Amino acid sequence: MKAKKKNHSLLKDERINLILKIVMAGLFLTGAIIFSYPFVADAINNYYDQIRIEEMQAKSDKQNKEQIQAQRAELEQKNQALLEEGKLNNIPGMGLVEDPFTTVVDNTQNLGSDYFEKYTIGAIYIPTIHVSLPLFSETNSILLEKGATVLQGTSFPIGGPNSHSVITGHSGLPNQRLFTDLEQLKKGDFFFVEITGEKLSYQIEAFETVLPHEIDSLKIREGEDLVTLLTCTPYMINTHRLLVTGKRVSFPEEELKKEIQTTQTYHKRRFQVYMMLIPLFSALFFYWIWRKYVYYQSIKQRYDFNFYLLKENQPQVGVPFVLMDKKGRTVFRDNEEPFRVTSEEDGLVSFKQIPGGIYRAVRSSGAPLSVKGKVFFLHDRYFKIMRPIKLWRRTKLNKIDIINEVTSHEKEKE
Repeated sequence: MKAKKKNHSLLKDERINLILKIVMAGLFLTGAIIFSYPFVADAINNYYDQIRIEEMQAKSDKQNKEQIQAQRAELEQKNQALLEEGKLNNIPGMGLVEDPFTTVVDNTQNLGSDYFEKYTIGAIYIPTIHVSLPLFSETNSILLEKGATVLQGTSFPIGGPNSHSVITGHSGLPNQRLFTDLEQLKKGDFFFVEITGEKLSYQIEAFETVLPHEIDSLKIREGEDLVTLLTCTPYMINTHRLLVTGKRVSFPEEELKKEIQTTQTYHKRRFQVYMMLIPLFSALFFYWIWRKYVYYQSIKQRYDFNFYLLKENQPQVGVPFVLMDKKGRTVFRDNEEPFRVTSEEDGLVSFKQIPGGIYRAVRSSGAPLSVKGKVFFLHDRYFKIMRPIKLWRRTKLNKIDIINEVTSHEKEKE
């Protein structure tokens, strides 16, 4: 009667313990999802950015020289018209066009890939901060969600003297970093622009923080080939604009290709790592839940905790063992006597029909030996021997484990 009450009390305690652990695990999982969302979303978005860039590159490779030259000529004409005007006009947030940084778009998912393909003219790479983004031909709040954009009223980044292109990108988006890390750049760092089949190199020479309406730094400088990267600052406050200006420089072609390839590969591998870690973490979490469930349910059933004790492959007879629970407390029989057994003639140590769970069979005399066992599947008849790992081998015969007790100390003597 007392044993039944004790088992009922154990079940109640373990049920409460199980519920608390599951609740805590649920809270941990929720926190982990919230914490990891920006990183995972950024990795996914950057991966698809690389796909868009590769599609753009493949399309460019298929074009003949005449088509590429026609595209370049069109952009050169636009740059020349801007130069002849001698001023900056219709710059978003600085003229007649609404500031895209302050406009929120909630329905970008309805726009098909054709929309973005229409405005894609190239790509921008900033290896130092692992930026590899498609470059769009104009700036609006929709395109800013998907990559970097050429600011209207400024030159297209096709190179050549008397040009000053401004490339804009968002900072602080929850699902993609884009230009968030521009502040980490230093003078002397490089970035690259790929457009009309060419790859152009720029070296950073100046940083400036200005108010949105301050545009003097964006004007064309006579004889110079400049590109300015523009984003909001400070982070999440966005009252000012950070300007990072680079000047066209020569860069070894092979090294340039390597830098671009390394940046793109970084995002692909990062995506692959996350895609491996997410299912692995999920599997481990649900495995943990399953083990807790098996542990709790096994307490309601009875199993045999058996193993053979041998020394130099010879059965050890009459070796006493006492059964302890997972907390190291002695387990008692129904008559409130400690649960003790001794090894039989064939070396068998058997604790029969004990409630499931996790136990240790501890040798009462002689050299210390603790054999850990637990119920692995509810339909099993026997406990699965878990430790000592180096001293046991599994046998299919009656699903009983064999312990071969040869300690390292005894091996040294031999």
